[in-house]
Amino acid sequence: MAKPSSRNHIIAVATELFAERGLSVSLREVNEAAGLSAAAVHYHFKNKGALIDAVLRSRMRPKAEREGQLRQLATAPKVTIDDIVRTLLAPLREVLSEDAIAGRQYARVIARVYAEQSEELPLLDEFLSPANALIAMLAQQRPDLSLLQCRLRYGFAVEAMLNTLSCVHFPSPFGGDEVADDMAMLFDELQQFLVAGLSAP
Repeated sequence: MAKPSSRNHIIAVATELFAERGLSVSLREVNEAAGLSAAAVHYHFKNKGALIDAVLRSRMRPKAEREGQLRQLATAPKVTIDDIVRTLLAPLREVLSEDAIAGRQYARVIARVYAEQSEELPLLDEFLSPANALIAMLAQQRPDLSLLQCRLRYGFAVEAMLNTLSCVHFPSPFGGDEVADDMAMLFDELQQFLVAGLSAP
């Protein structure tokens, strides 16, 4: 039987494997990489969906707290597109500010979950709920756009955010030797880029 402390070890190993090799990684592979017995993962997680759920929750604020932040923004006297983007970036900004390496792995797992968009994936409703709330706020700020256009632009913003934050050596593929290791600068530039995209005619 696995020790209680092995749960966090399994989550850390699974995060790394899911980030590097995708969500198709099996529970057996996670067990082997964690150096634990064959029953260790099943002791803590009944299936892979439960393990992915635990990985996502490992660096996510409690649902009630996240919903409270959205309600606070929605009821603010004046909501700007800058506010919407800041709220979108806030969770991963906090994660990467605490640990850039583990944070990028976590962002890569989120990107994989987002890309697969399977109804069987955990936390789907919890991802869609804040997305719908922010899209509704964007629609209020951009009455000149249709709801479909708002959803498309929000989707573009999420794609840009996840691809940027999950890239270890960003922006080196585009020439030059500089790497954006300064998280504050990276997020500030990303914030301006996304605001410009959501504000464009």
